[in-house]
Amino acid sequence: MATAIAVSFIFLFGIGIPIAFVLGGAGLISLLLMPQAEGMANAVPQQIFNTFNSFPFLTIPLFVFAGTIMAEGGVARRLMDFAEATVGRGRGGLGSAVVVSTILFHGISGSSTADTAAISKVTMGSLQRQGYPLPFAAALIASAGATATLVPPTIDLIIIGVIANMSIAALFAAGLIPALVNGAGLVLVVLLISRRRGYGTKWERLDVRTCVTAFIKAIPALFLIVIILGGILFGVFTPTEASAVAVMYGLFVAAFVYRDLKLASLPIIFRETIEISGMVFLVLSMGTVLAFAMTIAQIPQALAASIVEVADNKYLFLLLVQVLFFIIGMFMDSLPALIILIPILTPIAVTLGVEPIHFGILVEANVALAMAHPPAGVCLFAACAVAKLPLERVVRPLLPFIGILIVTLLIITYYENFSMFLPRLLALTN
Repeated sequence: MATAIAVSFIFLFGIGIPIAFVLGGAGLISLLLMPQAEGMANAVPQQIFNTFNSFPFLTIPLFVFAGTIMAEGGVARRLMDFAEATVGRGRGGLGSAVVVSTILFHGISGSSTADTAAISKVTMGSLQRQGYPLPFAAALIASAGATATLVPPTIDLIIIGVIANMSIAALFAAGLIPALVNGAGLVLVVLLISRRRGYGTKWERLDVRTCVTAFIKAIPALFLIVIILGGILFGVFTPTEASAVAVMYGLFVAAFVYRDLKLASLPIIFRETIEISGMVFLVLSMGTVLAFAMTIAQIPQALAASIVEVADNKYLFLLLVQVLFFIIGMFMDSLPALIILIPILTPIAVTLGVEPIHFGILVEANVALAMAHPPAGVCLFAACAVAKLPLERVVRPLLPFIGILIVTLLIITYYENFSMFLPRLLALTN
């Protein structure tokens, strides 16, 4: 049975079938080869229904909807203006401001792809005017957009929480400090390269009036971050309720405060929300079919036994996990890997003494890395699309950013307190 799954998966993937149908096709083919084929195939719709019969999954389309509203409603531009006014001066200043604004905007959008595209449109021209080469600017924005996926309310953390039965609020809290670690690494690289190559303007004195004005304009956007994170972390409402609040507040800010959201934009917002949410749910449903087939064939148990046999301590185990996700991230989107591997690997991690919340975050840090590196990085594609550059022109300037993200990935993996400090402080791990 394992052979049938592997062969059908490789064959379907090799002939260019979309990944969602590769997952579902491999699972269905293996189920049809079982002795009770008809009964197994009939159980598939029930398995898919059971997967989505979970209230937290409503969070995904609502946060996507809120993020799309804010992207179209001028929020990204206000956050970028605020970041540029405060940290965006001097050599490498604007590049650092891009990292800061991208992290802030992801705290609203929850989608790294939308985050990257929105920040690219706002900042690409300014970066070029300050002497940043276009390939370097695209590499920077792709890296910043990818690492921001650790910032809640990210869709991946919601999925990890649901499929591994972890607290979504604890995962949200746990992602904040690792995201700042990644962001600090990117800022360091930007400053070093910019000062050596002369990217950016010469140092200018801080203009207090400009900073205050930019901050005042950014307050409505920043307040949404406070509402979402504060409400979830302090127990005012659940993540699902927070997503509904985000939609209503986002509509109010974009339409009546900034007044950038027009009625003509609503069809675009609805279409993008449906496309992104539909893509996520299609992959989840097809991944359920494959996971069902693998469970029937007892592949998870065999894989777990093999990993435990090779890695008899948590440090080697975590290294193997990161290598596994890094390799998978080179060839396919991370979502199927999360669906299949997280339920298998989390119990092993817990047995070896790894905190489950920490395990979810270190895997998500690897997912962030995969979003930035070729050949399958979705944030890299988004930045290249806005910059109108072929992928190969961005690879070389991207290497320093990938290097620092690998370093920070290892730090996040082996220093548990970065992930667990806030969940423990807020008593979210009980």
